[in-house]
Amino acid sequence: MTKGKKDMIIRNVKTKNFPYELIDGEEHYPLHSAAVVESIADQIPDEVKPLIAIDYDAIPDSYFQKVKAELGIKPVNMNRADEHERKLLESLEQAGVFKQ
Repeated sequence: MTKGKKDMIIRNVKTKNFPYELIDGEEHYPLHSAAVVESIADQIPDEVKPLIAIDYDAIPDSYFQKVKAELGIKPVNMNRADEHERKLLESLEQAGVFKQ
């Protein structure tokens, strides 16, 4: 897996330094990152969008937190996530999914 940044057009606005991951030869983009850029781009009048560039690296963390709150994204509780993963694996094992 390779991580990188690239320039993209999002909602008709040039976006610099947008993050991506290269997985098995395919580019994957973080959905939350796209939601943040879309939120900014939606505030720009259509007639000036071709003149504007959003630098992803310059977006303040407070704006990311604002968008996360609007989307209802909460921090991951790793203890609960581990517990849920353990229960899922136990269920799958009991169902015979891992038998060879």
